Amino acid sequence: MNRKHRTHRMAVSAPLYTFTLFWLIVLLNTECLRGSQVCDRGEVLGRNYLLYDLNPAEGFNLRRDVFIRIAVFVKKLQQHGDWVLVLPPWGPLPHWKSKDIGDQLKLPWKNFFDTESLMKYVSIMELSDLLSEKKKTLLINQLFYLQHFPDGWENGKWEEKYKFENCIHKPPYRETKDGAMKGWFWGYDKIQVRNVSCVSFQGHVNKLLPILLEHSKISGNVIMIDRGEIPLHDDYGGVDYWKVRRSMRYSFKLYFLASQFRLEFLQSDDESDLTSLPSDWRDETAEVAAKGGDYVCGHLRRQDFLYGRSSDIPSLKLAAKKLEKTAMLLNLEKIFVASDGTKQEMEKLKSYLSPKYQLYLYQPSFEIRRDILDGGVAIVEQIICSRARHFIGSFESTFSFRIQEEREILGFPSNSTFNRFCADDNDSCEQPAKWKKIM
Repeated sequence: MNRKHRTHRMAVSAPLYTFTLFWLIVLLNTECLRGSQVCDRGEVLGRNYLLYDLNPAEGFNLRRDVFIRIAVFVKKLQQHGDWVLVLPPWGPLPHWKSKDIGDQLKLPWKNFFDTESLMKYVSIMELSDLLSEKKKTLLINQLFYLQHFPDGWENGKWEEKYKFENCIHKPPYRETKDGAMKGWFWGYDKIQVRNVSCVSFQGHVNKLLPILLEHSKISGNVIMIDRGEIPLHDDYGGVDYWKVRRSMRYSFKLYFLASQFRLEFLQSDDESDLTSLPSDWRDETAEVAAKGGDYVCGHLRRQDFLYGRSSDIPSLKLAAKKLEKTAMLLNLEKIFVASDGTKQEMEKLKSYLSPKYQLYLYQPSFEIRRDILDGGVAIVEQIICSRARHFIGSFESTFSFRIQEEREILGFPSNSTFNRFCADDNDSCEQPAKWKKIM
């Protein structure tokens, strides 16, 4: 075939080639979006992945709150393109202190949550799945390391603002020989960053929108926000807040273990207690319906709260008195306590109760603890407390906040949910704010 003939043949076939390429791209896009499958074709399809992390000192329940902020933000990002929220692995965390059950790191969200339920609000995927798809090193094109402004108030006025500037403190990343940046990245070695920018930030998470949209056009399809706890909720307690929170159903295994404990020790079940929920959170209704099991639950923070918030924490004797009085008023005899206190402290708490009242703790076997780990044990405790007839929490504890939210979702009366222990010298302390569910 001579050159002239070959050129002519290509010209005649161009429409067919264009048509075929068009449908090939459509087919790839369809396969990429099916289920939770991830494409390694972001450049072709325009897909962007957003990763985020927090201050390492933040605990499990504060991290759950930050997820809500980021999920609402990514939902808005999706109005401007194809964005997927990559879930940061769990662990190690400061309150996970068990030494006998192995390392608690690189834990996927599916260990604790129903990720299919989360996907009904926003597109998500586990970091481990993204790493499997990439096969080699995952390159983060742009990382924004957020920091507080040294002086957030100017002339006595708070305002939303951000500014790219020098890092106030050295970010926890180091440059490699090939010019990339490496860091902790949840214990994964095959993650690198091309660019790190420090951004002084003050405001709601929506203020990040122009930053990410601009850099997603320039830098590629993998972007990360570090110190994700700094931006505020766009609308704390609003409709989208509650949509995300309602989507955060726990894993089936943890619900099963909590139900097993309730039935065996507290003679409690969802049908009798009117605490059943539809399988899909989007089918929930706003009616107040829950009755709760025949037991009182108290969340009693100890450990660091004894030192950092000693003026807001009761003695064990006063806590026992509060639990007993509440059970008496409700004509109940069973008391369940979730606490980070020591075994000796819980024995002492029990000694302060009248013999009429029975104290229950969730103390799973070693095999179960090794399976569900410290995070799973804490969630089982929260599930049990969320189904109690009456709940008493600890002052400004995110563990208590999550239980109160769960009780709001279940439809408990506010006076059975938004309660706290007072310190010994303040019997009439201010009770928690009532953040009501909005559908």
